[in-house]
Amino acid sequence: MSKKENKSFVCSECGFKSVKWLGRCPECGMWDTFILEKEEEKRPDAIKPLSVDEIKLDNFFRIKFFDNSLNRIFGGGLVKGSLVLLAGNPGAGKSTLSLKIIEKLPDDINVLYFSSEESFQQIKMRTDRVLKNKNFKIISSNFFEDLVNDENLLNSVDLIIIDSIQMVGSERIPTIAGSPTTVKYIMGELIRIAKKKNISVIIIGHITKDGSVAGPKTLEHLVDVILYLDTLQNENLRILKSNKNRFGSTDEMAIFKMDEGGLTSIENIDKLNLSDSDRVGRAISCTVEGSMPIALEIESLIFYSKYGVPQRVPTGINIRRMQMLVGICEKYLGVGFGNMDIFINVSNGISIKDPQIDLPVIVSMVSSFKNKIISKESAFIGEVGLTGDLRASGNLDLRIKHLENIGIKKVYIPDVEKIKTKVEVVRIKNIKQIKEIL
Repeated sequence: MSKKENKSFVCSECGFKSVKWLGRCPECGMWDTFILEKEEEKRPDAIKPLSVDEIKLDNFFRIKFFDNSLNRIFGGGLVKGSLVLLAGNPGAGKSTLSLKIIEKLPDDINVLYFSSEESFQQIKMRTDRVLKNKNFKIISSNFFEDLVNDENLLNSVDLIIIDSIQMVGSERIPTIAGSPTTVKYIMGELIRIAKKKNISVIIIGHITKDGSVAGPKTLEHLVDVILYLDTLQNENLRILKSNKNRFGSTDEMAIFKMDEGGLTSIENIDKLNLSDSDRVGRAISCTVEGSMPIALEIESLIFYSKYGVPQRVPTGINIRRMQMLVGICEKYLGVGFGNMDIFINVSNGISIKDPQIDLPVIVSMVSSFKNKIISKESAFIGEVGLTGDLRASGNLDLRIKHLENIGIKKVYIPDVEKIKTKVEVVRIKNIKQIKEIL
């Protein structure tokens, strides 16, 4: 088999390659950043194409967690041989979540925890606080070779957790840890190891100031699953969302509570989202994240502005959507919001993109404007169009069933076909009928 050695120069800042040394990088504009990189090319053996019917799924299976939230967010469990990128802001609890994942694995799954940020003693202290009777192997190092050079070790593990990728360097790449060149090389090696040995890999990454994952953009393209861990308005709550999943839905979410013992899954967040009294400016609704229905409150506060330009401050919904709903209210309900400050909040700071919460947003605004109380036993579901008409919502049966289970007695929905439910259903064709409700 023929071998050929290629020489190229790589910018240590952005990863730009050149066949010759350059004083200034034409890509990022940095000076004196080009270093010599040697690559040994091997001509690959010919690969025989297979028909779809010939491909067997004997080695394709998922590791099931003893936690419904984790199984749901991974699409039914952790796929063997997959690469997962777990990203989040500093202090969100990424390392703690990785230990939560280890805790909920079956006992016959062998885990290797590779830490580039903490010493053995630091990991031991956190493990004693968070985990109970769970044994796994730990490597504390900043060099990637300490992970891959032991072939027997790799053959004995089912899951590798790397905390974190930005602090891992390589003896073979003469750039600093976290540089694009280093990250690309390490990711390429991890992919090769994961697919060849059928080992699952969870990689912890950092979030930059603009909210994106630190490192080269190819990092996100190379992995199979991307999970984002974020802190809700209630600082004790964490929300885990899937941004990419080659083996499942990207609409799923999981909610955890942070306490002294680490992260605890919350299967029923409704008790935290809903208050137990009738209030002005509050409307209850139900959204669906993946397969998970969530009951929530929409709160509005409207009063005359003391400033020249009225404020429009939404939390949890898009400001453009809010402005559109304000315009619909002014045109079809005759309410004058022009000189008023409007504040809208979704309970616990959950961010909602679901258009089916249009109706409860409007109801909560009108309730606050007219100082009318909405019963805690009533809920509202429906998307509102620019003509004021309500549109049928997706998963309506699932939403109503969930509201029924939490004690809602009456649900206002768009005028759709009959739905089997024990709660009282009020159908609304146009938001002008809200005047009768309030």
